Amino acid sequence: MPHKNHNYEKESEKFYDNIAQRFDHSFDGFLASFFKKFIIKHLEVPKDASILDIGCANGTLLSMLSKQTKIFGAGLDISSEMVKIASQRHPQFEFKQGSAEAVPFPKDNFDIIICSASFHHFPHPDRFLDEASRLLKQDGRLVIAEIHIPVVAKLYNWRLNRFSTEGDVKVYQPKELVNLFQEEGWKIVKRKIFLQIQYYELQKL
Repeated sequence: MPHKNHNYEKESEKFYDNIAQRFDHSFDGFLASFFKKFIIKHLEVPKDASILDIGCANGTLLSMLSKQTKIFGAGLDISSEMVKIASQRHPQFEFKQGSAEAVPFPKDNFDIIICSASFHHFPHPDRFLDEASRLLKQDGRLVIAEIHIPVVAKLYNWRLNRFSTEGDVKVYQPKELVNLFQEEGWKIVKRKIFLQIQYYELQKL
């Protein structure tokens, strides 16, 4: 449950608006690059797939995917500054500002939805999973690449709730995510855990 003293989406919006211009050279951008590379390595993308990147930042992941095969790309980010930069850098894709819990795209619109190092920012992950189900075409895939902190997760989450101003809600243990996906009616079709990354490809049951 969201912590009562946080407005996570507002915190995320403010933080990423402030670092948007220097995101690629920031600590957050540095960490995000590892998740992007992991996705590029493990995700099989069919030609002409329609892809939505949730928490797209400056659009780099869509650009990386488009170098592998032809795609129709769209991105969503909570930060209007990130969306502005993404639109300038990658005009071939469509970018929108908004919440992952109320995504401003029509239903049955995407073959693949990607959420790279963003899921831990969502105050109500069940609402995001409902939105992903609405947005995906039949047999579409939801890809979630998340932080993996196996030993000190409880301490880390306590620190987030107490001190973080970046919109981080919590980091999840793999068992928590597996249970959440099952409770919300998703089937895990691929799962990998490597160092600080946990990776899931999901389909709606």
